[in-house]
Amino acid sequence: MPAFTGTKTTKLKNTIMKKYISITFVAALAAAGFCLSSNVRAAEEKTATESKLSAGDKQFLKKAYKGGVTEVEHAKMAKEKATDDATKQIAERMITDHGKANDKIMEMAKEENLDLSTVEAKPAKMTGDNFDKEYLTMLKKHHEKDIALFEKEANDTASKEDSDVKKFAKDTLPTLKEHLQMVDDALAKMK
Repeated sequence: MPAFTGTKTTKLKNTIMKKYISITFVAALAAAGFCLSSNVRAAEEKTATESKLSAGDKQFLKKAYKGGVTEVEHAKMAKEKATDDATKQIAERMITDHGKANDKIMEMAKEENLDLSTVEAKPAKMTGDNFDKEYLTMLKKHHEKDIALFEKEANDTASKEDSDVKKFAKDTLPTLKEHLQMVDDALAKMK
């Protein structure tokens, strides 16, 4: 039986040691990754639950944002398809005012970890036969609903209501009412 020389024994020990170190290193990396992902997940869950908004405030912001995005999209269409200058001016005003309101809503939502990325505009249901009147009539209905929504939020006295959301609703109401008046005046001139 051949005897192992010192060099062969050393090589065998080195090979075994390299495999042991490799396995230990992989195990350490896996453990570190698991711990890191657990910490990230816990931080995300904590952040998501730290919102001080009530369910009512969250619902209001989502509805207000959807309404605003819808108004901007419909107004862009109206700028292209409307034949009446007053209708085009109203559309331009909708883009400006609702665009600003949408930015404010996004700012509040971001501060409160409220995801609005899935909110989309309602598609327009205007045939084009009498586009200006259809657009203004739709705008009137939307603004009547929006005013009711914003008044409810502005006057909400529940204890968990966010003061910034309530202030936004109060501050936006005059603009919504002005929009409604503009639309009513334009519709009255069409008759």
